Amino acid sequence: MKAYITAEFSPEALEELKKILEDEIVYESWRETSNLYFKDEDLIQKIKEIGAEIFICEGDNVKKNVLENVDLKIIGSTRGDPNNIDLETATAKGIPVLFAPNRNTVSVAELTVGLILSLARKLYSIERILHTENEFEVNDFSDYIRYYNEFKGFELQGKTVGIVGLGRIGFTVAKLLLPFRVKFLVHDPYVNPTRLNAIQGEEVDLNTLMTKSDIITVHCSPIDETDDMIGEEQIALMQKHSLFINTARASVVDEYALLDALKKKKIAGAALDVFSIEPVDQDNEFLELDNVIVTPHVGGDTFETNHRHAMMMVEGIKQILNKIIPENIKNPEVLEGYTTADKQFDQTQEFEDIQPSLYHYEGKIQQIIEVCKEMIRREYVVGTAGNVSVRVKLPNGQDAFLVTPSSVKYDEIDIEDIVLIDSSGDTIIGRRNPTSEKRVHLAIYRAREDIKAIVHSHAPYSTALSIARMPIGPIVDEVIPFIGGCEVAEFGMAGTDELADNAVAALGENLAVFIANHGNVACGSNLDQAWTVCQQVEMAAKIQYRASLLGTIYAIPEEAEEAEKEIYDIMKDMSE
Repeated sequence: MKAYITAEFSPEALEELKKILEDEIVYESWRETSNLYFKDEDLIQKIKEIGAEIFICEGDNVKKNVLENVDLKIIGSTRGDPNNIDLETATAKGIPVLFAPNRNTVSVAELTVGLILSLARKLYSIERILHTENEFEVNDFSDYIRYYNEFKGFELQGKTVGIVGLGRIGFTVAKLLLPFRVKFLVHDPYVNPTRLNAIQGEEVDLNTLMTKSDIITVHCSPIDETDDMIGEEQIALMQKHSLFINTARASVVDEYALLDALKKKKIAGAALDVFSIEPVDQDNEFLELDNVIVTPHVGGDTFETNHRHAMMMVEGIKQILNKIIPENIKNPEVLEGYTTADKQFDQTQEFEDIQPSLYHYEGKIQQIIEVCKEMIRREYVVGTAGNVSVRVKLPNGQDAFLVTPSSVKYDEIDIEDIVLIDSSGDTIIGRRNPTSEKRVHLAIYRAREDIKAIVHSHAPYSTALSIARMPIGPIVDEVIPFIGGCEVAEFGMAGTDELADNAVAALGENLAVFIANHGNVACGSNLDQAWTVCQQVEMAAKIQYRASLLGTIYAIPEEAEEAEKEIYDIMKDMSE
């Protein structure tokens, strides 16, 4: 089969395809010829002249008229979205259409991060001024100070990045930004929750994202739903210091509204790689602005992108010739009777390069630290006695647990003292040893999927009742609806599996349990609830202890107790 290729191919990919097709290739890259086929008759004539049965292109229009007047057996479009091919006609004629998903994901994502850094540190402005004749002059120290003040930028750490579209490119941008310890707001009606969790992102509506983000970067597809999605109303919501980056499609943004906001300095700056009129020429109005970086749709313009899309075409052709359905085919139904290819892309792979960090869970760790310090203040613990943990998700979606250390006083604890452990209790991240009571925490988490946080305290009244082996009875009205009950676990040595198993057995479906001679363990669907339960248990223990000093303790009526347990069950179901 003879192939005609107008897309750019790497030398390695060309050599590979020549071996497969036995040198039957005509290669005329559009980059070298400066030619794209937009007229049907020109492309029809060229394909017939060559006698090509395989046509691989990037920007040429392969529409109905072309397909009905040539005898192609395979078509390849080296694009993520092969909208330059009439897929309906190709399918009707039984012609397989190859495409190149994910070909430029890394390239576009890296450019996006580069643009963000260039805007944040005003590298574009520094570069322009220093290289513009007669504009950069330092004759005395005051001139230097003037430039120094003008070039002042800002750090990314701690900033909020709004990502519009958390698809492959948006997610890759987020992964590249994770080491900068930014916070993510995400607007994407079809967001993958595993991706959202992996970056600890918060899903919000578009207007909230536009209002609260320091940096906004657009990565959604050009469909009817996203056409002019970011209009004058949304741009008006941006903060004056905000930056706007678009490396996706111009159709998503109202260019006139963005241009006006930049001219009037209503926002700090923008970086744009896509425009409604392309290719970019000298008449583009954004070129007149000194707070805009303009790049001429070069997001995917890398050697690696070209090699990647070329090899996708080579592998796809090879598989079709071997009666295998490629993974990168748009219309697999035309290859009836062919064997399905093994999947080359496992979705879990996109999480493997995310290294967990304690700063990834900074918000939850700050909550842990606040609870620890509050326990010290209330005298629920002394030194490192007692412990706190929170169930979290690793970037790959697996459970992990943030736990307090065993050797740091809680009034001195900081974020790097917290330990991240897996479900076996092994340390994933941490410079300290995890709490010696980690077995109790892990056993409860394994037994109760509804529990996401645990607070273990040595609060005095809880400890007194645990020593006396006295559970919290139906004494204090309105405690049961919140905790269910609080039994006393049988004694076990600290840090042992026996103690952990005893705690789980006594906890049952409640949210609290006394550990014999060892205080209380309070649980919740989040840390706020677990800490509230801890305080409720101690309050009830205090009242019950003091009441017992007066003599006989009278419980609430049995029917009231039953009613309160029903309320607890309802509230528990609502919190899950």
